[in-house]
Amino acid sequence: MQKQIVEIAGEAVGTLMPHARGLRFMAVKFHVWPLDGEVYADPATAHQAVTAHIAATREAMADHVH
Repeated sequence: MQKQIVEIAGEAVGTLMPHARGLRFMAVKFHVWPLDGEVYADPATAHQAVTAHIAATREAMADHVH
């Protein structure tokens, strides 16, 4: 298996690299850096985790603005 690019809203935010336990996420954007090195069973699970992380980060930032 080759690396796979993880895109959110058309922006590449990381890659998935083969790992003994699944696919290891390698962040390429600062806002997903906390997920760097996490291992996921499949691309869909990784995409869900990245999407959830971005949503939670945006929500937390919005709370600080108001």
